[in-house]
Amino acid sequence: MILKIAIVLVALSLVSSILYGTDKITSENPSDSALIRIGLSSIDSSSCEICSDGGSYYNSGCKRCIQDGIVLTSHSINGNFYNLAWSNDNGMYYGDKNCSGDKKLNNSVVNKNETYYIEIIKNDLTVTSNFYNDENFVELHDSVSINMCSNPTNLQYLRISNEDGKSIGNGGKIYGHIDDIKIWNDFNKNIDPLFYTSFNDCVNNTCNDLWILQNPERIFIDPQKHSLKFFSEVTGTNDYAHLKLDENLPNSWIMRFILHIDELEEHPRGKGILNIEPTFRQLFFGIPALVFPLIAYTITRKVEQRSLGIFIAISGIIIFGGLILNLNTLNEHIINNDIIRLSQFFGAISVSILIIILGIFKIGVKSKKIRYEIDD
Repeated sequence: MILKIAIVLVALSLVSSILYGTDKITSENPSDSALIRIGLSSIDSSSCEICSDGGSYYNSGCKRCIQDGIVLTSHSINGNFYNLAWSNDNGMYYGDKNCSGDKKLNNSVVNKNETYYIEIIKNDLTVTSNFYNDENFVELHDSVSINMCSNPTNLQYLRISNEDGKSIGNGGKIYGHIDDIKIWNDFNKNIDPLFYTSFNDCVNNTCNDLWILQNPERIFIDPQKHSLKFFSEVTGTNDYAHLKLDENLPNSWIMRFILHIDELEEHPRGKGILNIEPTFRQLFFGIPALVFPLIAYTITRKVEQRSLGIFIAISGIIIFGGLILNLNTLNEHIINNDIIRLSQFFGAISVSILIIILGIFKIGVKSKKIRYEIDD
């Protein structure tokens, strides 16, 4: 009976190893996710050589370009959150040399078929973003504020971008449109705004050359729908659209716009063909694959069964081989100094070697017994 239980455990380990390996190999986990950034900057994206094709930061996108800026970002990963960010002589949302630059909104997430009426207010060293549920900007849904350590200046470029830049992969997608953009260079919203567009007068995808488009298939003006459309995916390019205002914005200003999400597909976060979370893959397949052979060996220490030893050794070899095939992930963990994942990797390697040794030992014990019997 014990032998049968052991054989079942090793069989389950083999099946778990195969399922884990198959799901892991087919998993898609690009480091970038689909996103859309809306804000103001001191530079236009085309002037940044380091993020252009062949530039040192092309694979990081134009967010790495040194600039002053205020930006709101919609994400398709980690709960599909929104965050507000700033920069001063630094990357797009990296703050400055003394302070980090971004802060998450707590009660707002990116959802399909959802519209937010968004306001960004800069008041000297304080920047605030308010999310409203109504077109009159009265019913407040969420708000976040950042006290900046230094002051972004020379903000003259209105920019919409996704800056993925990574190799083509499934990083999810965010499709939607932006409308009714207004910018006041004063806190008095009763005066005429410095800039306003409802896109009603646009006759082509650049709105009569008002907008500069890098990839008009991804971000463009739709003259039929009277809005700015965006299709954000991890495409291997740094897609953006920008418009130059007539003058630099002063120390305090207000920006309002309408953001509508048409389609949302979340970042797969390491999901494979079985479409399960990586944590559950580890729990349901990875741990049983490692533990079951050890249990099988323990409960059959006094049972002589050479075939069981062979199966245990094979189980360990399959686990070890699968880990070796994923050495590319080891390099990522080393680069990111991810101590937890490095510990998990080397722990799994150690256990797989132990399983192989135990399998060989059980085979060896049986072989010695046979030789002793022949000699006698």
